Amino acid sequence: MGQLTETQELTMRMAQSGYESYCAYTGWKSVVTGCDLPGWQDLPAGVKDAWFAAAEGMTEFLASVGPREVI
Repeated sequence: MGQLTETQELTMRMAQSGYESYCAYTGWKSVVTGCDLPGWQDLPAGVKDAWFAAAEGMTEFLASVGPREVI
């Protein structure tokens, strides 16, 4: 992704948190193959980019519904 803006850096941190939460939930195993899942630092760039896109989507959703509707 190259040099990230401050907003992009925050989104990437959210992406990593989402990935690591998913991994913790599944016991660090793929629910599709049963194979071990790698740590964030070992993911291919394309997988990190996909998690980044998911984090952007969640951010946009939260912004669209407002704080009172999220809880």
